[in-house]
Amino acid sequence: MRGRTLGLTISFMTLLLHIAVACALHVSTGALAADQDQRVGISAGETVLKQADGSIEATYHYRLVQPSAEAIAAPGARVALVVFMHGSGERGADNAAQLTHFAGNCASVEFQKRAPCYLLAMQCPANDVWAAADIQGARDRGDLPSMAAQPTRVMRALMQAIDEVMASKAVDPARVYATGLSLGGFGTYDLVARRPELFAAAVPICGGGDPATAAKLARVPFYIVHGEDDPVVPVSMARVMREAIAGASAAAWRTEQARMPNSNMPRPMPKRAPNPMYREYEHVGHDSWTPAYRFGEDGVLDWMFAQVKGAKTTSK
Repeated sequence: MRGRTLGLTISFMTLLLHIAVACALHVSTGALAADQDQRVGISAGETVLKQADGSIEATYHYRLVQPSAEAIAAPGARVALVVFMHGSGERGADNAAQLTHFAGNCASVEFQKRAPCYLLAMQCPANDVWAAADIQGARDRGDLPSMAAQPTRVMRALMQAIDEVMASKAVDPARVYATGLSLGGFGTYDLVARRPELFAAAVPICGGGDPATAAKLARVPFYIVHGEDDPVVPVSMARVMREAIAGASAAAWRTEQARMPNSNMPRPMPKRAPNPMYREYEHVGHDSWTPAYRFGEDGVLDWMFAQVKGAKTTSK
C-alpha cells in the first residue's frame, strides 16, 4: 500500500481483527498481575497535537514507567528510555491495555534493579495504526510495506511525546530504544526510519517494514525477532528486512572505512558487530514477544540495554 496514511482497506481491517484475536489468546498474565508494592511508579500522561492555527487536533494518552528514585538520585544521573509500541489487540482508549505485554513488567522492582529505565507506552486508538501496512497483501501476494511520506497521526503524537519526555525527565540521550510487537513491530521500523538519529537500538518483533528504508536504518543496531510458524504476520517479512538492513549496513560500513585517513594502507580488517541481529524462534507462532522480552541468552533485553549510541555495537 503506497502513499496512504488514512483509510484502511477491508482486508487490512480483517487482518487487524485476526491480530487482535491472536494477541488476546496469548495475554501475558504476569504483566499486570504484580502487586502494586512490587512495582515502581507508572504515571499517566498525554500529548496534544495542534493545528497550525493553535487549535487542538487530537489528544493521545500514554503511560510512563518511572525508574526508582535511587536510580536517578545522584546529580546528573540519567537512565535509558524505552519506547514501546503495542499490538492491535491493545488498541483502545482506557490507557491501560498497552501495559499487557512487556510494558507492565518493566515496572517491577526486579526489572528496574536490573535495567533502570523509563518506558513510554502510548495507546494507539482503535481506529488508528502506528504505520499503514497491507498484511493481507503480504500473506496472499508477498507484498511488502511501503513507508508513507507522512506518518500516521498517532505516530506524529508518539514522536512528540518522546521529545516531551526527553526534555522533562532524566533520560540518557545515548540510550533511547525503540521496540514493538505485531502492529508495533511495523511501527518500530517506521519510527526509526523517521528519526534514525534518535535511537541507540531497535527491536521489532513479529512485524515488517519497507526494505527501501534500509539505508536510513543501517546505522541503528537492530535485533529482528519473529516466530517461525507465525500465522498472522508472515516470517518472510522479517527475513526481507534482515537482508535489506544487512546489505545497507555493510555498504555504510564500507563507505565509512573508505573515508578514514590512509584508507589505502594495508591493515587488519576491523571487527564489526552484525547488523541486524536476528532471531527466528522455532515452533513459535505469532506471540514471539513472549520468549523475546526476557533477559538471558534466549531473550533480547540484555542486548538491547547494552547498546549505547556512538559506541561500538555488541553482539552479546
